[in-house]
Amino acid sequence: MIKCGPSSNMGFTLLEVLIALVILSIGLLAVAQMTIYAIRGNAIGNKITKAAVLAEGKLEGLNNLYRIDPTNTMLTDDGDKSDIGVDVHSNTVLFTNPDHSDSCNSNCSVSIGQTPQRVWNVADDTPASGMKTVTVIVGWKDSINHFVVLSTVMRR
Repeated sequence: MIKCGPSSNMGFTLLEVLIALVILSIGLLAVAQMTIYAIRGNAIGNKITKAAVLAEGKLEGLNNLYRIDPTNTMLTDDGDKSDIGVDVHSNTVLFTNPDHSDSCNSNCSVSIGQTPQRVWNVADDTPASGMKTVTVIVGWKDSINHFVVLSTVMRR
């Protein structure tokens, strides 16, 4: 005879429930950690975007200034051709000893800090005679140094 009623083997044991809760907890902790990394990544991305906007604004302003007055002091070269590079992480002098910055007009000394700072280097007759290479660098420091670098060539 076959029994069709409730059986004593139905349901979960306490051990099965505890194992399921441990597995669920591990999964939720992993999701929480990924959320923290995503929030940090978004914060860094936001700072990089703001720095790119600052660099682009300065580069556009200098480009417009060059069209109006190519001899303006904000577009003068200090004569040092070593400041043409864009690899600021390998050569931080490009940022710390620029031709110009927002706080001074020529041969500056800048230290990197928590707030973004904008500097620019000008190289006359580069890459060819009658041209200028202008490199704008925005830098700031949190746990490490961050730089956004934009460069352009200007000619009359």
